[in-house]
Amino acid sequence: MPDDQQKIIVEIPSERGYSALPTPHSPPNKLEEFKQGWINAIALPDNLSDLIFDITTSITIPALISSCWSALPLPGFIRVGGLLALAVAALVLWQMISIAEIKDYLIFRLILAAVGVILGL
Repeated sequence: MPDDQQKIIVEIPSERGYSALPTPHSPPNKLEEFKQGWINAIALPDNLSDLIFDITTSITIPALISSCWSALPLPGFIRVGGLLALAVAALVLWQMISIAEIKDYLIFRLILAAVGVILGL
């Protein structure tokens, strides 16, 4: 169904007279989309039940992994693969901590994961 309505163009003053505002269909900044995506992914939930679940899982999953790591007889190639995955994750976290908007959330989540690892050992 075609849109037959006339479009309204808002003009703003500039040094050279009036210019039209950019259209809302202009391509968004990819870096801002990346940052906003990580902020949404790492931010804590608003309601209490989701917050408790999120904090609990942030502690219990690292505790379970570290408990299995120290108690089960894992083959050497799995241990090497786990250490390589841990090294890659550390490099990604090092880069992510430079984004100021998610730094506090990321540090809080790292503390929760560290508590889980200590409880699992």
